[in-house]
Amino acid sequence: MVPLLAILGVGIFLALTVPFIPTLAMDMMGMLLLTRPDDVEGWFFYGRLLEWKGFDIAAAAAYRSTVKLDPFHKEAWKRIGDVLTKLGDFEGADEAYGFSI
Repeated sequence: MVPLLAILGVGIFLALTVPFIPTLAMDMMGMLLLTRPDDVEGWFFYGRLLEWKGFDIAAAAAYRSTVKLDPFHKEAWKRIGDVLTKLGDFEGADEAYGFSI
């Protein structure tokens, strides 16, 4: 009986906290980037989190920060193209896809 209650308790705890983890991760990453503005992979990861949560314009800005620091970051260029396609900027997306090759 006790293990069942423990499992139920953990399940309830996770159900209440898991939806907030991506938002917490975004906030923490944003704070970290304030102290490490030249962290290429940090900007890329931040863009992934923003894109995942649906903040496409902010994600594009984070990806642009990535390629500003590392112009040869092909995955960031591809992600910029993907986000710009979602936003309807097809010319910008084509240009970004061109850099991702």
